[in-house]
Amino acid sequence: MNNIGRLQHIKLEGYRSIQSLDLSLSPLNILIGSNGAGKSNFISFFKFMNKLVDKEMQLHVRTQLNGADRTLFFGRKTTEKMVIDLHFRPNGYRAELVPTTDDTLVFAKEAALFYADELSYLGGTKAYPLAGAGALESKLPAAGTLNPSEHVAGYLQDWKVYHFHDTSDTAKVKTAYNIFGANRLMPQGENLAAFLYGIRNTPAYRHIVRTIQRVAPFFQDFIFEPEPNFMIRLRWKHKGSEDYFDATMLSDGTLRFICLATLLLQPRLPTIILLDEPELGLHPFAMQLLASLMRSASEKTQIIASTQSVTLANQFSWEDFVVVDQVNNASVFRRLQETEVAAWLDHYKLGDVWEMNVLGGTPE
Repeated sequence: MNNIGRLQHIKLEGYRSIQSLDLSLSPLNILIGSNGAGKSNFISFFKFMNKLVDKEMQLHVRTQLNGADRTLFFGRKTTEKMVIDLHFRPNGYRAELVPTTDDTLVFAKEAALFYADELSYLGGTKAYPLAGAGALESKLPAAGTLNPSEHVAGYLQDWKVYHFHDTSDTAKVKTAYNIFGANRLMPQGENLAAFLYGIRNTPAYRHIVRTIQRVAPFFQDFIFEPEPNFMIRLRWKHKGSEDYFDATMLSDGTLRFICLATLLLQPRLPTIILLDEPELGLHPFAMQLLASLMRSASEKTQIIASTQSVTLANQFSWEDFVVVDQVNNASVFRRLQETEVAAWLDHYKLGDVWEMNVLGGTPE
């Protein structure tokens, strides 16, 4: 993966269970740790950034994070402010957020950065101040404004957290969606049928179908039949049958794998793909295939994923791992070092070493 635009480093203070974080990131990052260690909080920070860039931070803090007191590390009595410092070559983003008396967060300061020396330009680091004290929402510019900070905004906005866990009868992935809503696969697969319809004539689509067939040999292809008002829902054909079936006739694991395969094999990948326990409900062979798709996709984009699965962890290299532990009631993140595991890898896979509690972040 080209280093331009990749999130190379993140510093974060005062967000949920994260008191202080200073972490370098690679193209592929696998977070391992026990329940409650803080993996999901780390993933949720990227959704927070999505809302910040979309100027929906106030709504997100109030409705999804239950107010500033629940967002800040152990509340405002312990944490005076939340500090964000992101470096994605050759740009950066910094912000400080403080709590208000009505239990929300406002900006104390905000800036976009350009590290000119990283592109061999003159001028050193340039900072572009954005929101000032008391601002309710980010002042990052919209696309098309020709503002120097526009690139920063576009990059941050492209971070996507995907969560395909809901496969109930009322799951969004099983409902109809407008065929014109196919620009990007949505976070819960809401527009999966429309998205596949939009790429049906591409090599990527054929690759997706072949990959699904490896996990579900009975699957022949998707059937695209737009309904009135330009709506479409997920339908597919069973091998050896003339009947068509819909998403309700897929197992939970198969439906989740279809979403994951589509996400990782799509023609135009987001700048960062974030996945929280993507192994849920998957057969061990499907996990192996998922890991292969993640490794391949990380050559073109950046992937951050948390897992509780030893089977999935076994598919990756030590360089990919970030270990998450609870230390003094705070989430602590560290990249795995070769010296910690070198003596074990001649006889064990990495997930097995993790299960033996050699690495910390013990699986449940």
